Order: sequence, then structure tokens, then C-alpha cells
Amino acid sequence: GLAPRLEQLRYDKGQMIVQRRDQDQGVYLLLEGVLLANQYARSGREVGYRRLNPGAYFGEISAIDGLPRSVNIVALEDARIARLPQRLIHELIDSSPRFMRALLEDMAALTRSLTDRLFELTAISVASRVDIELLRMASAASGDGKSAIINPCPTHAELAVLLGSQREPVTRELNRLANLDIVRQTGRSLHILDMEALAREVERIVGEP
Repeated sequence: GLAPRLEQLRYDKGQMIVQRRDQDQGVYLLLEGVLLANQYARSGREVGYRRLNPGAYFGEISAIDGLPRSVNIVALEDARIARLPQRLIHELIDSSPRFMRALLEDMAALTRSLTDRLFELTAISVASRVDIELLRMASAASGDGKSAIINPCPTHAELAVLLGSQREPVTRELNRLANLDIVRQTGRSLHILDMEALAREVERIVGEP
């Protein structure tokens, strides 16, 4: 079985799990907590790539090509993680067509997701990017398709990092959505009260459903 070969790890909120240019080439599976893939410019500006929720994994690119890590991975909440050594990943790739197919499908999905984000960063306003990101997170959260609860919701500053923006325009858009009764914040939870209305906001501004 795989269990004896997995290393169980725990990280505190704010702790760096993987650092850009690290040589470690294991694959990490997130069991509990929320993580952020990011990078820092020379100016000190933080650039976020994606949030990782329980069930997500990372490190597969370095495990495959043997090159150093391309991003930092930071714990946004206390996290529990299982680490699979590179040797195990190579064994699974060589021996399991199902594992290989799942890995390729996930990498294709990641490529599509990052392509969408690149388009959004270069062609769409901050307000629209906020709406799109909330819709993504709401769709991933459990709900009835009409409403959802994002918990924990990123802070306004965390959303700004993820969206390549500053905190102020993110706050303005969230306040606007709250005034329209589309969202409501309660502590660390963000209630998406009307997903159809949120989708209409995206369509109205961006021109795409």
C-alpha cells in the first residue's frame, strides 16, 4: 500500500511549505487547510497564482521534470499535508495508466485555468475579476446551485493578491455586491446569496456568460 510511504506533515498559518527554487521534488496532497501559490517581485509585490483547498495537490511539475520549484506555497490556514516522494510518483507513472491519465487531465485543467487567469489579468477590470473569482469559489463550495457559502473566505488583501490588484478596489466591489444583496459577509464566511445574479454581473461587464 501507499500509506507507509506517505509522510504526514503539519504547518501553521503563515508558514512556508515550499519555496521557489527549492530542489525538493516530492508531491504534496493537502488534507486540511487552505494554501496559496505565490511569488514575489523584486519590488516586494506579492503575486498570487491560485488558492489550494483540501483534496488539491501540488509539486507534480517538479516531480516530473526534476527542476526546482517554480512558486512558493504558503499556508493561509493551519494545514495538514501528506508528502509523496518523487520515487513513488515515478513508480506510479510507470505502472499505472489510470494514475498517468488522471495526472495529465489535472495538468490540462491547470493549464486552462492559468490561461483564463492570464486573460482576466490583461483584459478585464478588477471589479469583474472579483466577481469571476467569487463565482469560481462559490461553484467549488457546497450549495444548491442558487446560493453558496465560501468558508473561509479570503480577506480583501488576499483576494487582491490573487487578482493582481490592490485591496481598495476589491473592497469597493464587495461593498457594491453587498448593497445589491448578492453577497453578505459574516465573520470569515462569505454568503453568495444569489449566484445567478452574480453570474449576470459577470456577463454584464465582461460580455460572456
